Amino acid sequence: MFEATARRAWDSEGLETIKELAQKRLKENGWDDIRPALSVTVRAWIMRASVEGNLREEPQAAVQYFKRALDLLEWGRTIWKDVPKDNRGAIFEDTFLTGVRGLYLKMFMNAHHTDPGLNSKFPLEHLKEEAEDLLKETDRISRNPTKEEVDPGFVSSFISYPAGIAHSMIGLYYVQMSRYSGDPMQKMFCFMKGARAYLEAANKYPEDDELHAWSLNCTLDLMRRSVGVKVGNFNRVADRLREAAPKMMKIWAFSALGQGGRDQKIQANLDNAQDIMKRVAEGKLTLDDPVPLG
Repeated sequence: MFEATARRAWDSEGLETIKELAQKRLKENGWDDIRPALSVTVRAWIMRASVEGNLREEPQAAVQYFKRALDLLEWGRTIWKDVPKDNRGAIFEDTFLTGVRGLYLKMFMNAHHTDPGLNSKFPLEHLKEEAEDLLKETDRISRNPTKEEVDPGFVSSFISYPAGIAHSMIGLYYVQMSRYSGDPMQKMFCFMKGARAYLEAANKYPEDDELHAWSLNCTLDLMRRSVGVKVGNFNRVADRLREAAPKMMKIWAFSALGQGGRDQKIQANLDNAQDIMKRVAEGKLTLDDPVPLG
């Protein structure tokens, strides 16, 4: 609150009013005045979204704060596209935007769960489109790295993790769509697409990150329900999960996901993989056989 007052940030004004006032202040007072005001305004909305979505468990309200932040960021990036970073501020950089978009995707899915179905106010098609667009953006940034020296944590926070979130949201999209389809072939298509998306997500996270192991677990869940997945391919993912789980436990043993049955679900998939490989050793299955549907 003190910083917002000191920087003369905006709070209750409407989005279009803020845009008008920002341009007016820029003309009158210059970048040294408007840059911190915009930064505090956007960051305050992001913090408010986190509070609404995570502490108050009101993801629908949180989505609106994220949308306000993203709208203002996109607007500023457009009208000040040729203004140097030192003037307009870090919030209008590519990487800051990808970080916010990743958070928005997660909250949008949470909001969908409060109003599920094909006619949701938070439609799955929109989630998928946003996730695919974010992947294009993170890929573009990766192929055109900044000349500034950045540490690995920066790359993880603003490129790898948003990409992982995007892939996992696409995976979730297919999981949800499989539940809404009455066509067995369409369900199988969703399982296969979802497994591929979760495997891509796993590849974006460090091996000791909870989301790496959990994405591999989600991959196995969907591979077990897909027709034609080879035992060898299934076992390769299971081996990765078996290696990742102990690394995860050193850091994430008591996380919220851990308290929600994560470890039991992982163990169930690992036990299933072990049973399948036992049948291979006994000659009852080969690595090229399809995984028994589970």
